Amino acid sequence: MAKYAMEMVLEYAKIFPENADMGNAEGASWQKKIADDGGQYIVNAYFTSQDQIDQLVADGLQEVILGNPRIIEGNAEFGIGKYLKLKRPVPDVIKTFDNKGKDVEVNYGGAPGVVDLRDPENKRWWSFSDDGAIGNGTKAMVQFEVYSRGAGVRLVNVGITEHVAYEPTSNNADDELFKVA
Repeated sequence: MAKYAMEMVLEYAKIFPENADMGNAEGASWQKKIADDGGQYIVNAYFTSQDQIDQLVADGLQEVILGNPRIIEGNAEFGIGKYLKLKRPVPDVIKTFDNKGKDVEVNYGGAPGVVDLRDPENKRWWSFSDDGAIGNGTKAMVQFEVYSRGAGVRLVNVGITEHVAYEPTSNNADDELFKVA
């Protein structure tokens, strides 16, 4: 398992208990799976240089998983326009390993750590209620793990360096047609 920390640009940051992607038990099969699994923390983490991608590939990241590209072409306004989808399950997923005769527990689930790094001398945990949700275009140091010989990727921590406030999608004028008082 290899751990990385990279400067990245965030999109669709559902990384707090207050805004985790909980799926939809009545939705499409992939939405049902997320709901059945208890939800996920997820973020599209955009690379800021091709060197980052080259390093991951050189270190063994599998570029295609089950016929789907691992590095995804996305919004050209964020970083270099290519991102890695990083996730971890909402419920705790605790595994026990033998480390030189001593059992060690590792939690592969639960919320990632989110740190406010806007003032590195006074870093602190990010508060969803006080600091707000993370908007598209937020810059961050993102820590993630690559495991299973490059087949798996897991979000570990996010350090916000430049915050963009989350703005909910505005209503379309046609939406008014379907509002009932």
